[in-house]
Amino acid sequence: MKVITVPCLFDNYAYIIVNRKSAEAAVVDPSEAWPVMRELDKRGLALTTVFCTHHHHDHIGGIDDLLEVYDDLRIIGFGQDQQRIPLITEALEDGGEFFLWDTRGQLYHTPGHTTNSVVYHLGDCLFTGDTMFGAGCGRLFEGTPRQMAASLQRISSCSPQTSLYFGHEYTALNLRFAALLEPDNQAIQARQQKTEQYRASNVPTSPSLLEEELQTNPFLRVTEPKLMAYLKEHHALQADDPESVFALVRELRNTFS
Repeated sequence: MKVITVPCLFDNYAYIIVNRKSAEAAVVDPSEAWPVMRELDKRGLALTTVFCTHHHHDHIGGIDDLLEVYDDLRIIGFGQDQQRIPLITEALEDGGEFFLWDTRGQLYHTPGHTTNSVVYHLGDCLFTGDTMFGAGCGRLFEGTPRQMAASLQRISSCSPQTSLYFGHEYTALNLRFAALLEPDNQAIQARQQKTEQYRASNVPTSPSLLEEELQTNPFLRVTEPKLMAYLKEHHALQADDPESVFALVRELRNTFS
């Protein structure tokens, strides 16, 4: 497989997964159709499959237009979200397996951003939608801090060498926030420099490695003593259990700019 990152809308990413043997392709979260179709046409690829991580329009808004061009698309999504994504043709439950050509994949239910958000684990790739971003995680529009913390913990159990393909380009701002919480974290500082170079050249920061996220993403570091010490000193953290720390970090990030 090969994965192509496709910028869409203002800061969204869709992902085209290419079958190197057959020139077939799948797409994850096509928020709009034309950038995806342009990339498919340029490379001579035939679209067969669509993956949906959640129901928000900026992740599924291009599916109707794709259906007008590509016949009999296989549209994979979470069974419990089928009412909100009625175009799903293949509904999976948590842990459900699927095959994309000769590669076995799995859907994980990761509530938090929405109640029915999912991620797709395919080979050494994890397509995280709005559950996890570079150095961040999604806002809790429907879920709870406990749910999101558990979802991120589930992602963290994957191999550190897993490549994470996330739904938005928020990495630079997320790292500024991470550096505020852990000013002595050299991994965050190094990632900030790399991110600045990437964005100056208009290069996406996606994918990242899970190993990198574990070192720099504050939402995966809620048990780190220095992070907790900062929160106690500056934000009156009342309890140091992971759920309380996570909830405070999420609240602080909501208003950070």
